[in-house]
Amino acid sequence: MPRLPALVAFLLALSPAAFAQPCQCIDQGDIKARIAEAKAAMEAYGAEIQKMSEQMMRTQSPLPYTRERREKLQGRVQGAINKVAAGRIQTAPTMGDNPGGTDNLCNVTIGLHPSATACMRESVRRHEEHHRQECLKTRTAGKIATSVRTGADRFERDGFQLTQYASEEMMGYSTEISFLEGELYRLKTACQPKREVRDYTAELRNRSQQGQKPADPVKGGLDTARKLLGF
Repeated sequence: MPRLPALVAFLLALSPAAFAQPCQCIDQGDIKARIAEAKAAMEAYGAEIQKMSEQMMRTQSPLPYTRERREKLQGRVQGAINKVAAGRIQTAPTMGDNPGGTDNLCNVTIGLHPSATACMRESVRRHEEHHRQECLKTRTAGKIATSVRTGADRFERDGFQLTQYASEEMMGYSTEISFLEGELYRLKTACQPKREVRDYTAELRNRSQQGQKPADPVKGGLDTARKLLGF
């Protein structure tokens, strides 16, 4: 067991930034998997928006957001995510809710599984922060009162189209990808094993010293005597 002073010295020697960053070297696999999931979600939402746009043009009718339509849309997108999910990231919520959510008061809740890493929590938090900023743009006391009275969420309350909801979700996943790709780039450099630098000059010095013959004490004594006697 290491001595306490040595352990303290080791911890103090670590860069403070190492503790401040939510993503660590061990998270690289999860980051790659989450990026794949987020890209799959964006692709699925994009395809759904294309279908909805074609439907609205064909029928010349809007496609308003409803919670029933949202649930069906989310189910199809989740199916696309499941196809690329690595099964290693514990993003599943604990009580059956979404991993993250933003309510009508624009409050963010992160409901990830307790084993989810700080890195994955930060990724979902940034996704929900995008929703929060969009929520704040339309939040008023009157609209909050309407939601409380009717039980409608902000998309339904404000008369959003389903395509608008899907577009906001796409931007939430895009925010995650930007964060995760930045972290992955940082970690690729920070987590490389330090390469040992070989000191060739020291080796040459050692070889030179080893190559020198040891001094002959008898010959050294005779040489000293000749110098003193002058011959």
